[in-house]
Amino acid sequence: MISSGSTWSQTLDRAAGDPALRDARERLVAAAKQVAGTPMIRRVYRLVDVGKNRTWLDMRSAKLDDAIRETFALAMSDCSASGIIASEMLLLAAGWRLSKDQSLLDRLLSQLDELLTWSPLQRPGWSLLAPGQRLPACGTDGNWLATGNCVRALVQTAELLPETIFDAGWRARMVTLLEAEIADIVKDWKEKRPWFVRHNNPVTNQWVLPTQGLVQACLFVGVDKHREAYELGVGNLFKSLDSHGSHGEFEEGIAYGSFTVGSMIAAAASMAAAGDRRAIEHPFLARHGTWIVHHYQPARFVINPFDAFGVGRAPRNHAGSRSNLAFLAAYTGSASARWALTNLFDGPSEDLFGLLVSAMPANPEAEVAPPLFANYERATRVNWRSSWADDASGLWVRGGHPTDQHDHHDRGHVNLILRGKAVLIEAGTPCYHHPDFVRHFRTGAGHNTLQLGTGEVTVVDGKPKVPPGWQKGGAVAPISVRSLDAAGGDIRVDGTAGYDGLAHWRRDVKWSADRLAVRDDVALAEGKSEVVLFRWHLATKQPATIEGGVGGAGKSFTVRGSGFPGNPGAAEDGGPVALRIEGSEELQVTQERMPDHTVELHAWDDGNPYRDHTCIVVRSVAAVKAIVVDAVFEAAG
Repeated sequence: MISSGSTWSQTLDRAAGDPALRDARERLVAAAKQVAGTPMIRRVYRLVDVGKNRTWLDMRSAKLDDAIRETFALAMSDCSASGIIASEMLLLAAGWRLSKDQSLLDRLLSQLDELLTWSPLQRPGWSLLAPGQRLPACGTDGNWLATGNCVRALVQTAELLPETIFDAGWRARMVTLLEAEIADIVKDWKEKRPWFVRHNNPVTNQWVLPTQGLVQACLFVGVDKHREAYELGVGNLFKSLDSHGSHGEFEEGIAYGSFTVGSMIAAAASMAAAGDRRAIEHPFLARHGTWIVHHYQPARFVINPFDAFGVGRAPRNHAGSRSNLAFLAAYTGSASARWALTNLFDGPSEDLFGLLVSAMPANPEAEVAPPLFANYERATRVNWRSSWADDASGLWVRGGHPTDQHDHHDRGHVNLILRGKAVLIEAGTPCYHHPDFVRHFRTGAGHNTLQLGTGEVTVVDGKPKVPPGWQKGGAVAPISVRSLDAAGGDIRVDGTAGYDGLAHWRRDVKWSADRLAVRDDVALAEGKSEVVLFRWHLATKQPATIEGGVGGAGKSFTVRGSGFPGNPGAAEDGGPVALRIEGSEELQVTQERMPDHTVELHAWDDGNPYRDHTCIVVRSVAAVKAIVVDAVFEAAG
């Protein structure tokens, strides 16, 4: 059920008769025909076959012991295949309902027949990546991501197709499969087989997708037949909904948030279609669309802390952003998402969700611009922009919350856009198996943060070794807001807890549309002294000019450069920007090349080298007991 109260089938049937949506219908049917022309996905059963039949080999399996490599690879191939199947089956079903094209139906039913042979839908072994990990004595680590994806594919496809389409034994086969899944998911929670059940962690997507599968499976088979299981699923869904921020914020960033909340909404929508609106009206879902839209900074640079895979900058026609916003607009009625589709992007996406939004009744009140700024306590992030224009200025600052997951060592990070041009960035997030994921991306090396000492992350026996003095993962770093309005802001991040041997690190951040001032006040614990180092990652490939100091040392420096700020093909358009650095102790200011997965994104391919950018490194010349360093970024003219 979508926010208008109609089912998918009803909305598609209305779209089929709307002359204004002819082009949108034709595009969706064309996309479905493209899928129909590809081979269907088949489950593989041996390590040597992983990668065949449109399956995917997780390269992390190469590092595992022979005894578990195949088990892990097969489990991960299920996970990857299930996501593609869920997307393709829904598209094929919608395309057939609009066109009655037999080739779409034939391809869909073939994939459906294949999927009904998968039992269990998610094979065990997905948890074996941890060093020394083995499957428990019971032989399974529990249901996982493929469980939710596959159940969604089955029940949503069934919603779009009439019973007369299927052969006589189809429903019995599907009920048999889903009842086995229901029993196994219930067993997971009763026996606490998966780690996320043992640790009662409803934040993670690993909790949500099996929960979504349980809810949807019970609704399809019959709630009266599985009342206890259904209420377990609904209770688990509410634990997840209640675990997130009251303003719609998700503790794992936009990438995992979009993936996980999509499963929450799928379960809530199925409940609502059956007359149970307890979940779809939850405040978290109602406000989540605004939190998503707030990730789009000027020129659609995307706020990308946490493991924000594949997110850096979205063009106006960006299919992924438009599809996600259309999904939120259709299913939660988000006025912010609806507004963003029209004002930040080129309208609804050219897929099923975009067509659903386009078919919804016109309502001027359904599009409302979100506020220009927000202080998200659970996401521990302040985001701001001067206007919703592409050439506006924007800023976001990261703290740290006890519930953070999939997070990087980025407490205190500051990101900056001046007049639509990125100035300060973070390195971003490549694939997990990338050899430099920890060394250059996840740690403080990839962020504009504090480091004590000059040690570098090294690789020992294939594993990164982080020296003392670097920021620890998972640290609490509260943000105090002194002022925050349309003109700018004044906040403090307390990053002290992220370091050993530190009395305090207080970062004061004050900004307007043309200026950013950052003051870092650092004091070591009693009896300790250390070299203090900061990085400023610039969104430019061009080298900077560093002025000031005598013999490489001084207390006052200015950093300039024609490519500062710089974005591909537009470096000179941003106007001159200067960085002034002042220290209470002698400083050394240098520059180095660092890899980039923010301004320029790349395929998850080890053979595809990452681009790089200029990083300004500011460090005390000698070990100090305390230091104050000011960094001021200012647009000239």
